[in-house]
Amino acid sequence: MESPSSWIELGRRGAFTTSQVGRLIGVEPQKVAAWTEGEPPLLISDFDRVAGRIALSFDALVEARAIAYLTSEGISTRRLRTLMKTLRARFQDAHPLARDRELITDGRFVFEMKDRKLIDLLTDCYASEEVLRPCLAGRVEFRGGRAAWLEPDPAKLPLVRVDPQRAFGRPVVVEDAIAVPTETLSTAAEMEGIAEASDWYGVSEEAVKQAIQFEERLAA
Repeated sequence: MESPSSWIELGRRGAFTTSQVGRLIGVEPQKVAAWTEGEPPLLISDFDRVAGRIALSFDALVEARAIAYLTSEGISTRRLRTLMKTLRARFQDAHPLARDRELITDGRFVFEMKDRKLIDLLTDCYASEEVLRPCLAGRVEFRGGRAAWLEPDPAKLPLVRVDPQRAFGRPVVVEDAIAVPTETLSTAAEMEGIAEASDWYGVSEEAVKQAIQFEERLAA
């Protein structure tokens, strides 16, 4: 586990607080913090605490998104703890649910869709196909099997993403080669107007509108 000396250093590495993770995946920060406790924890932090606060990596953010989905669909915390312990040992990976896997659940078991077949992740056996609940909302872009960035709503807000390599992991609007934090664009539009914000930061008015919509969702 790494030991950054300050939140400034953590920010440069694209780390997140539990509050930031909670806002991005729609879960109470206290619940995210609780996932880092217990034996085994559902969520592993890759950093030591800074000033007593939990610091989570981008991989942990992506995994928290998967955990939130599975618990919302009825998977119990007890079953999830067993699953996480099994997967970490099987793949020798602290964040197995942050990798390029298509996760699906029926509310009791967790499956991975692989080569058009369902695999029970706990037993590593093929499962019979049946009607399953929808998979995770949003989309994660993978590079070499690892999460590169998260798109919270690719259908309605295709320009918005969370990328640890941009703006210290803050949500950004990405258009061509330009990346601007959604908070910055939204604030500029509120103060000067959408057209002015668009011109000042060199992005389209549509990009500014998506930034505003995203920030309004976070504030809701």
